[in-house]
Amino acid sequence: MPIIALLTDFGLQDNFVGIMKGIIYSISPGVKIVDITHNVSPQDVEEGAFYLLTSYRYFPEGTIFVVVVDPGVGSARRIILVKSQKYYFIAPDNGILSWVLREEKLKKIVQVTQDKYFLKPISSTFHGRDIFAPVAGHLSKGIPISEFGNEIKDPVSIPFPEPIVRKEEIEGKVLLIDKFGNAITNLSLRKFFSLEDGNFKLRMKTIEITRVLRHYSQGKGEDPFLIAGSSGFWEVSLSRKSFAKKYNIKRGDKFTLKFSAEAFSQPQVIR
Repeated sequence: MPIIALLTDFGLQDNFVGIMKGIIYSISPGVKIVDITHNVSPQDVEEGAFYLLTSYRYFPEGTIFVVVVDPGVGSARRIILVKSQKYYFIAPDNGILSWVLREEKLKKIVQVTQDKYFLKPISSTFHGRDIFAPVAGHLSKGIPISEFGNEIKDPVSIPFPEPIVRKEEIEGKVLLIDKFGNAITNLSLRKFFSLEDGNFKLRMKTIEITRVLRHYSQGKGEDPFLIAGSSGFWEVSLSRKSFAKKYNIKRGDKFTLKFSAEAFSQPQVIR
């Protein structure tokens, strides 16, 4: 029996997540459910895409990812079911799977339309309960994805916000502020693998960062630093304090990175 992994913007204050789990267990009692997060900012498709991108590969083969960040719920937007070489993904067709689909070898994408697998009556405001959860439950029992609808070739795609590369400068942006106040940037560790003390200057608002530390406890005083984050991107941090709170840094804030030639490899696809 596969794992069903849930990622939503529902939060935990209301009963939405619990109801979805109840539906899944009613259909597939032996399945295991894992919560990736339910704290995606409301209706924030890009934030949901980032959380999915940085978590899915740590799950076992055959995992079914149910991704419900759905500002278009109840509208004509499609619901899609994706089968890749290793995983399944169920999500609204709003681009939230874009960054994962660049990584995965795809086998098939279908538009979910077979309402015999839905819970009825179907609410126009809670497709997580009435469509996503029951489809995941039935899929976990081995029903082929072709049974849920017809194949499509044109899922909605949103581009990854890659850094803008200029002659001697990079313009980047903050992808996410984590719980600890670290600013996760869009600087991939694979692309910018050679950043180290003395070969770059990162300027964010009025702050200039020139240090790279290997772990947080190396940080001293009030000086922010760069650190290789577990998500695969460089983070700007402050020892034992929230960098974002201290300097009023928000998601989407831009910065510039000036570098020496040896600090930067040629641009490639961020993965």
